[in-house]
Amino acid sequence: MYHLYPLWRKPWVLFGLIGSIFYSASALTKPPSTGWLTTAEAPHLSVKLTLTGDYDASSAVLPALLQVALDDDWKTYWQAPGEGGIPPSFQWSDSKNLADIHWFWPAPSRYFVQGFATQGYQQSVTFPLKLEVTPGATSAVLQGVLTMPSCTTICVLTDFELEIPVDLASLQADEEQMFLFNQAMSQVPQPLADVHIKQAGITDKPGQIYMQLAREHGWTTPELFIHSNEDELSEVVYEVAPANISGRELSVVVSASHWLSLPDLTDKTLYVTVTDKAFAAEYPITLTAVTSAPLDSQRSLLLVVLLALAGGLVLNIMPCVLPVLGIKLQSLLLNKPTQSSTIRKQFLASAMGIVTSFWLLALALSLLKWSGESIGWGIQFQNPYFIAGMVGVTWLFTLNLAGAFEVRLPGSLGSWAATKGNNSYAGHFLQGMLATLLATPCTAPFLGTAVAFALSADIITIVLIFTALGIGMALPWLLLAALPQLAAWLPKPGRWMLWVKPFFAVMMFATSLWLLSLLTPFISTTTFTLLVVTLGVVTLFILGRTYGLKIIIYLFSALALLGAASGIVLLLTTESWQQVLPADHDWEPLSDEYIHTAVTAGNVVFVDITADWCITCKANKIGVLLQQPVHSALAEPGIVRIRGDWTVRNPAISHYLQSNNTFGVPFNKVYGPGAPEGIALPTLLTTDVVIQALEQAHDQAK
Repeated sequence: MYHLYPLWRKPWVLFGLIGSIFYSASALTKPPSTGWLTTAEAPHLSVKLTLTGDYDASSAVLPALLQVALDDDWKTYWQAPGEGGIPPSFQWSDSKNLADIHWFWPAPSRYFVQGFATQGYQQSVTFPLKLEVTPGATSAVLQGVLTMPSCTTICVLTDFELEIPVDLASLQADEEQMFLFNQAMSQVPQPLADVHIKQAGITDKPGQIYMQLAREHGWTTPELFIHSNEDELSEVVYEVAPANISGRELSVVVSASHWLSLPDLTDKTLYVTVTDKAFAAEYPITLTAVTSAPLDSQRSLLLVVLLALAGGLVLNIMPCVLPVLGIKLQSLLLNKPTQSSTIRKQFLASAMGIVTSFWLLALALSLLKWSGESIGWGIQFQNPYFIAGMVGVTWLFTLNLAGAFEVRLPGSLGSWAATKGNNSYAGHFLQGMLATLLATPCTAPFLGTAVAFALSADIITIVLIFTALGIGMALPWLLLAALPQLAAWLPKPGRWMLWVKPFFAVMMFATSLWLLSLLTPFISTTTFTLLVVTLGVVTLFILGRTYGLKIIIYLFSALALLGAASGIVLLLTTESWQQVLPADHDWEPLSDEYIHTAVTAGNVVFVDITADWCITCKANKIGVLLQQPVHSALAEPGIVRIRGDWTVRNPAISHYLQSNNTFGVPFNKVYGPGAPEGIALPTLLTTDVVIQALEQAHDQAK
């Protein structure tokens, strides 16, 4: 027989009933929401629409939150997505008693997707919305289709059907959702008094806009994003060139383009969103016509052209180009012409080969930029087929210099060329082209700035800058073409010249081996060893057939003497080689998130972007990073070392370089509590520069 006891005899039952009542009451007061929505077609994307419940009957405005969550490196777009993509949209025509929806956009970030500059958000974003209800309505239904774009290397459009019935009379404000709404609204840029738009005009170049902005507290790392609310300008893309900062003033040139025909921008209203660290503000501007391009923009381009000339000139002394220069010198020494006109034409042919190569590089990079591929100085060395082809070319040059064979034209063609007097000009032209190809792994001083400016600008500017680079590299050749009498200052022929061709043959063979070593990321160690042995054996076999077995004995004897001499030098050195060049540190792989996390934790971060085919990178490593006191400084507690290896194509490294407005290696940057945006270091590192950057990044905030 069962007995019923009063509830106070079982208090836990009473407490449970009370808790259920309170839980039910709280559930009833929760603001209307769709909850988190996902689809099987886009499992990386989740959305949630929630009303705050804070309904103001006098203004008939109901705030809401649209929350978007994205996995990994998936991104969605801003209201002006940039060169590719579409913004999120909501088709709400099926709604009832809903007059309008006002969508607010937080400040975006700039990303590069398949080489295109896009603007949007990664991981998560919250869009604040204001729903305008029909005046006098007591209920409403929010119903429609939300279309959310999301992209990584592929792009997906996902539709979500949303429906939220609303009883306006029973709505109650939810404190948590109101806090989240106010937090989201604080991320939406608003006009702030700190910035003043001094000028915004259209230049005499089609689609070019020039703007000047002044900020009371100055600029650090500003970024500009542009959009328009006018339907006529909805598909216009605005490409923002690198900003020119002078004190408190910022000037920038913007290129506007349209996939069909660019509308007239005169008197049109644009909105400029400016971000700089924690600063984010938006300003409306009305475009007025100006008669010519801004003077400081012209000066910036002129300065970059001069830097390109200097960078091209410096390439002549880089070790990449030295073997080709050696070939040129030995051709003058062994075949010293007597006529100034012949010298002039030969060097003009070489100079033209250099300039033509830079034009071809400009064309190739322009096509890559247009196609959306990653672009950068020396990226062809990320292609194993290109490297293999260069190995073959330099090896053939080696055999030719060693006298294993001579390249001769067919008899009829040779007779024709002889009558024209230019039978060797094609060879000089090819020497200039080869010098350019071998120069591309080298990032000389001034070269990085010029290339970065060119590759971030329009195609015409790319051609202009690369032309300046070619002329700069060809300047020594042009000098001899202009003053052929300088050839008379070269040493007189003698027995010593018998060693000239073998010497440069050895230099060119060393270049072949270096190029062959660049294949190691693409092939196994066994395959690489087999290739080296095969190349050496075939070379010895060809030379043995040409000169006999004596040449092989001489070569092995020379190698033995060189090895013995090196061993003696090491034994006589007070410090061992390992002490002179200590073992490299352990490095973390490149990650923007890891950099941010490390800096937030109070660490100093040293970023090194390098590549095996980059000669300047190796010079920085051997000459600075592995030397004292830099080596010890990088080992100090609180120092995080991050390295990006660009030997093989890596989209994350390409994106990092492009986000720092650079397109080549080496690239080094130091972050820290005192420099959260980072301190970019020069192309050629020095001990003082690295130590000062580490100290500044650590102490500046104090």
